[in-house]
Amino acid sequence: MRLPAPLSGDDQTLLLRACGRTVAVDGPPLALAAARERLPSIYRPGAAPPERRWAVREQPGGWAAAVEDELLAVTEDVVEATEAMLSDLELWVAEFARKWVFVHAGCVAVGGQAIVLPGRSMTGKSSLTAALVRAGAEYYSDEYAVLDSRGLVRPYARLPALRPDLGAPARRVHVEELGGKVGRGPANVALIAVLRFEPGANWQPESLTRGPALLRLLDNTVAARSRPRAVLTALEGATLNTRALAGTRGDADDAAARLLAMLE
Repeated sequence: MRLPAPLSGDDQTLLLRACGRTVAVDGPPLALAAARERLPSIYRPGAAPPERRWAVREQPGGWAAAVEDELLAVTEDVVEATEAMLSDLELWVAEFARKWVFVHAGCVAVGGQAIVLPGRSMTGKSSLTAALVRAGAEYYSDEYAVLDSRGLVRPYARLPALRPDLGAPARRVHVEELGGKVGRGPANVALIAVLRFEPGANWQPESLTRGPALLRLLDNTVAARSRPRAVLTALEGATLNTRALAGTRGDADDAAARLLAMLE
């Protein structure tokens, strides 16, 4: 379904460049301001021509998000439409990034040692990431662990999204609201924790050897099929001399304390 023409003529364009890709976002000032705040600092001003174009436009009864004039979502709120648009934009950049490899994972670091929390949406990785930040870890990301060719993780500090309850709508917060700070520079992956939240569950993870740990990362890597050589190089570096575990967890604060103790 194609996106109709905008109702108003106040749309503006934001050109951005990240990971070797140039993208454009069209929309009203409010949507562009939300995009600037929401995206991490690796998205910097770019120059035309963009490789791909996204848009947020007002429509009768709501707001539409689109990519290349193909409809992504229609919502009643401009910020919700912007969220839908940015999620698609970030996924495209993650798929076609130059040099860097994106893994669906939360990520924090302590003293240059990173904890990577692979997992899809609704597995509890954002709440665990937030708990680790509250406990003193530096925030790297709640959605993508970004690896370079050596397997070092780089900050991708977009605004974290927290849900008051599992399945509830997410709310964007600033890291300072969690009492934490954003990490800077590369960090060695010291611990990979593939944890699934289950209400009332006890701490029940089991250790993983390097092979299974690499496969868990691979299963959550965006460009696993399109860039297999670059992906495997990065994941091999990330899993070298790295501790890994997988299983269920209960309370996020309890799990965060246990993970930080493992780093010590």
